[in-house]
Amino acid sequence: MSEFSRSSQGSSPVIGRSGVLLVYALYIARFFTGISLLAGVIVAYLLRRSSVGVERMHLNWLVRLFWYDVAFIIGSAALFLACFLTEPPGSSGPGQLLFLLPIGIFAIWNIVLLVSLVVGVRGILAGSGPLPERFRGLAE
Repeated sequence: MSEFSRSSQGSSPVIGRSGVLLVYALYIARFFTGISLLAGVIVAYLLRRSSVGVERMHLNWLVRLFWYDVAFIIGSAALFLACFLTEPPGSSGPGQLLFLLPIGIFAIWNIVLLVSLVVGVRGILAGSGPLPERFRGLAE
């Protein structure tokens, strides 16, 4: 039986939806304060130990999203640094357009992250997995 088809009937009453919703709230607060993402992943790791079913799927997905976010932040920073070394500020020319690449990648990632968090919140409230059926391969 797939991990996504299990029900949360055996989940711990202490964790439940409220714990997962807390982690989602901390992740969404990441767009306003950077440190809340770190607090969210710590809470997700702690709650994941004693969770089962749908809650565990959501917590696993949230931990994975944290590492995706770290990868995109590091990648965008490295690309921005490469653009900075290629075309330093103060110089003029078409090379300045290179700076739009890491900024655009980071902006698109933030949109994707926000959409996946909203879909995840809708999923936990509905009692289903963190992703729609067509995207479940991403979370396995």
